[in-house]
Amino acid sequence: MYTKVSRLIVTVIVLAMIVGIVPTIKAATPPPPAIWITPENLDFETTHTHLGDKFNVTIMVSTTSDSYTWQVKVNFNASQINAVRASYTGTGKSMFFTPHGTIPVSPIVDNITGSVVYGESLVGSDLVPAGSGSLFWIEFQIVAEPAPGETLTSQIEVEDPAVGNTFILDPNLDTVLPNAGFATYTFSPPPPTRDVVLTSLSISNDHPKLGDNVTLTIIVLNNGTIPETFDVTVTFDSTLIVTLNVAALPAGESETLTFEWNTSAGTVGSHTITASATVVPFDIDPTNNSKSKPITVVSSTGPNTDINGDGKVDMKDIAQVAIAFGTSEGQPRWNPAADVNGDGVVDLFDAALTAKDFWKR
Repeated sequence: MYTKVSRLIVTVIVLAMIVGIVPTIKAATPPPPAIWITPENLDFETTHTHLGDKFNVTIMVSTTSDSYTWQVKVNFNASQINAVRASYTGTGKSMFFTPHGTIPVSPIVDNITGSVVYGESLVGSDLVPAGSGSLFWIEFQIVAEPAPGETLTSQIEVEDPAVGNTFILDPNLDTVLPNAGFATYTFSPPPPTRDVVLTSLSISNDHPKLGDNVTLTIIVLNNGTIPETFDVTVTFDSTLIVTLNVAALPAGESETLTFEWNTSAGTVGSHTITASATVVPFDIDPTNNSKSKPITVVSSTGPNTDINGDGKVDMKDIAQVAIAFGTSEGQPRWNPAADVNGDGVVDLFDAALTAKDFWKR
């Protein structure tokens, strides 16, 4: 037994002095026997994480045969993170070897080349049957932050056992080379906010005669954090009128679009004009991308009191004035066509003018 322990101590001292091994890429969660790192994904954003902040990883093991000793070398990018401390996951020993008696060692931390070497051995003729558990944890501190628009990415990985610094010894001190895993570390700015908003749609005349020109004015806003290029489509009911392009609209800025449309492309009657901005990928609020306005196209020969645009003034038009009576824009029951004199409110003047034109064509 003295020979076994002596060999263990010599092995720990010699191997703990070996540093600077180049990491190799392995599967994140390898099949047993294996030593790997959890969590496997360490994603941090500059909005919540800052230079000097700390985080922990845990080194796990799974075996397919009896175990007596383990040693693990973990490599990391010391230009991005430094190891602050490391310790067994149990009280003075790893959870994998709890409640057995063990010979512990102190972790060897190297923040120059970027590595932590740690190990542990049972005592006497003891053994731990095949199974799995945790070995130790490492606390890291962030020592570099990404430049604007960039992401820092690296791996915290169990060194390839073929190098000789990571291994498991069985009770006969024969070496088992486990499969090795890694964790991916990223430190990045938050993803961009994308939000295209169509803030306003106005029509120069919402009660035009068939054949009149009307001017459509559309205001769009880039409420996100990156420039946006998108289209704005304008429809008359379901018929496309025009597609307008907005190119590289800066974040936080608005753009006004105007388009003159001739109503001869439509028909007499009540309709809806809708302007819709393209929903960009990951738009946080697609519901604010469009607006609609009612428009009533009247007969080119009929009076403007022909509210429903059917070519004559009758009780249908008077009924529409009656329904909208007492309202102004934005209120329930508001009908801009019923505001015959265009003073912004449907009142007795509008009712009188419509009644006066009764049966006109």
